[in-house]
Amino acid sequence: MKRFVVISGLSGAGKSTALGFFEDAGFFCMDNVPPVLIESIKDLVMKSPFPGAAVVVDVRGEAFGDPVEHLKTHRKDVFLIFLEASKEEIVRRYSLTRRNHPLGIGVEAGYEREKEALDGIREMADLVIDTTGMTHKDLREKLSNVYSEMMREEVPFTFRLKSFGFKHGIPQESDFVFDARFFPNPYYIPSLSSKTGLDEEVKEYFESFPQMKEYASVITDILLNAKKGYEKEGRMALYASVGCSGGRHRSVYIVELVARNLRELGERVVVEHRELGVVL
Repeated sequence: MKRFVVISGLSGAGKSTALGFFEDAGFFCMDNVPPVLIESIKDLVMKSPFPGAAVVVDVRGEAFGDPVEHLKTHRKDVFLIFLEASKEEIVRRYSLTRRNHPLGIGVEAGYEREKEALDGIREMADLVIDTTGMTHKDLREKLSNVYSEMMREEVPFTFRLKSFGFKHGIPQESDFVFDARFFPNPYYIPSLSSKTGLDEEVKEYFESFPQMKEYASVITDILLNAKKGYEKEGRMALYASVGCSGGRHRSVYIVELVARNLRELGERVVVEHRELGVVL
């Protein structure tokens, strides 16, 4: 069953961490959503392949009407999570990050303003989480348990693999970056230049270089080892990128090999070939 999760609460209490958790679980996610759009987003997600959606609604949504009233209207289809923390904790977190409060006022004044404005949403919440003293890992572990109860299944760990071209820049979300530029480049072979690592002719060319499969196996082992640590930290997705010069041949082929290795082991894998505009 598809689930629609609304995350609300005080700025600095962990809403971004919570939204990131649901994004890693495969949900469609949006931050700072005007409450008037909730019904439209729900309708779109119900027709999509996503297992659900998670959106952040906070006091900034008042510009589009009363968030409490909008949530009451759609309450029966929503699982509402409210995050809060002590004033001292919120002030400490803002002092560490040196970020401004989203309301454009002092942190303490913003805390009091939000607490009052969001009191109605807090009262409706299915779950209130006080993140005082919690680390990002603690919050993600808490949400993992909540998700399991809500979906009646374990949160699937996801390997998100991306091929790219170094000349176009390294993907900023990468946890791991691997270089495939030291392998022969079919770009300089006229019959293969216009093709990609997804084409059979290019695959056949690369099969004459067993080092490529060996490299893919090494990458696979590194990612599987990293997964153990990521899960302990409450992170349910790992972003790994493989690059070559243009991102159309070597990196594509290596990513496909790594994806196949992981899928054969029963792992959940999402593949994106950035320079080809392909997601598999």
